[in-house]
Order: sequence, then C-alpha cells, then structure tokens
Amino acid sequence: MEQIIGNLEKAKLKLDEAFFYLDEIEELIQEDELSEDAGSKVTQATERLTGELSALSQKVAELREILLALEEQGEAGQGSVTGSEPVGGLD
Repeated sequence: MEQIIGNLEKAKLKLDEAFFYLDEIEELIQEDELSEDAGSKVTQATERLTGELSALSQKVAELREILLALEEQGEAGQGSVTGSEPVGGLD
C-alpha cells in the first residue's frame, strides 16, 4: 500500500509539472508575435511536457502491476480459505 501511495504522489507531482508546462506553452502562443526565442521556448516546453507525460505513463504502469499483484494475492488468499475443508469430524 505504501508503494501505491508513493507512486500516486509521484504521479500527482508529474501531473502538476505537466500542467505548468502547458500553461507556459499557452502563454507563449498567446503572444502577438512569436519571436525566434519564443519559438525555441515553446519547443523546449513541449519537449519537457512530453518527458513528464512519459514519466507519468511509467508510474501508471507500475501502479497497474502493483494492483494486479495485490489482486492475485487476494484471490490466492481467498482460495485457500474458501477451498479448505474442515479437518476431522464431529463424531
């Protein structure tokens, strides 16, 4: 559970960073004239955004693997409890 919470916090931070870069791109685009410098900044911000989203995708994949493992553990635990029969009889 701690690993899931840690990954969720990391994912949230990545999302916050991605939204920051999106805001930066939007501000640059809204300028009347995009200079060479502004165009370069847009390109850099887009590259950073792509990197952040890629990192977020990796975190989501990690979370999926963790959740699947937890589900399998839960199913295995339930199977051993429900599948067991009482030992001995009530004679």
